[in-house]
Amino acid sequence: MAYNFNGTNQFLSMATTPVSSSPLTFACWFNSTNTTGIQALICVNVTATSDRHVLYARGDVAGDPVRMQSADNVGGSGNATTTTGYSSGVWTHACGVVSSNISRTAYINGGSSGTDSTSVVVSPAIQASIGAQRFVTFPAGASFATGLIAEVGIWNAALTAAEIASLAKGMTCDKVRPQSLVFYAPLVRELIDQKGGLTITNNNAATVAAHTRVYA
Repeated sequence: MAYNFNGTNQFLSMATTPVSSSPLTFACWFNSTNTTGIQALICVNVTATSDRHVLYARGDVAGDPVRMQSADNVGGSGNATTTTGYSSGVWTHACGVVSSNISRTAYINGGSSGTDSTSVVVSPAIQASIGAQRFVTFPAGASFATGLIAEVGIWNAALTAAEIASLAKGMTCDKVRPQSLVFYAPLVRELIDQKGGLTITNNNAATVAAHTRVYA
C-alpha cells in the first residue's frame, strides 16, 4: 500500500530531519491526479524561516515537470527542472539531488534531467515532511500533494545518474548506496522509517492505497 493525500491538509511529518544540508538526494514514486498545481513530495526545512529543500511535482509549470528547489530566507531560490513531465494517474519516479550550494539536479523516471547552478545558501533543516512543503507560514501557502506517494528515500549524499536510473527501474531505496541512506519509508501500510529510525506522524488521516511495483 502507498499513502493517499487529499491535496488540502494531509501530510506525513518527522519532528527531526534525517539530513540537514547538502549533499542530499530525495527520491520517491508518486501517482497524482493533479496536473495544474504545485505539489510538494519531500521537504526538509527550518521551522522559523523559509529555508528549505523541496522535491516537487509542478503541475503549474508547462509540461508538468519534476523540480528540485533550494530556497533561502531572503527570497533566493535555485530550481532544477526536468525536461519532460508526469501524467495524471500514472506512477512516476521523482528524484532531486543537491550536491552543493551551487549544484542541483532533478530527474523524472530516471532521466530527462535538468540542472541549476544558482548560488543559494540554505540554513540547516530541522524537520522533514512527505506530501507537503512546510516553512515559516505553514499551513498558509503550503503546497500539498494530491494522490499517492510511496518508496520515499533520503540520502546524505549526491547519488549518480546511474544510481537514480536503477531506482526508477523499481529497485528499492535500501539497495542503492545503502551506506548513505538515512531515511527510507516504503509506505507499505505501516508508517515505518526502516533506515533512520525516525517517528513518522500521519497528519489529518492520509489513507492507504495500492502501492507501486518495486523489486527488493
